[in-house]
Amino acid sequence: MSIKVLAVAGILSIFSFDSFAVMDLTQYKQRAFQDNQPWSRCSFSTPPNSWQQYINHALNRGFITQRAANWGRSNGYYPVISFFGGVEAVCSAK
Repeated sequence: MSIKVLAVAGILSIFSFDSFAVMDLTQYKQRAFQDNQPWSRCSFSTPPNSWQQYINHALNRGFITQRAANWGRSNGYYPVISFFGGVEAVCSAK
């Protein structure tokens, strides 16, 4: 009985994990500010030439909302998708 309870609890915790959640505009802006500080993940890499394709990919996979994608395109911030899925960082293309 306890194994079944642990299995159900484990499955529910996986589905409620933040990396599977869609990133809305507020979270996208917050990550853009946070991830572009000195010594952050984005400060050591040069932006790709096709940074808008990163936005399209994240939007099509359901990682960001349409409003976040529009804001990213107009302000030059693109999401970096992690190997395991989900947005790892939001970097500046400027």
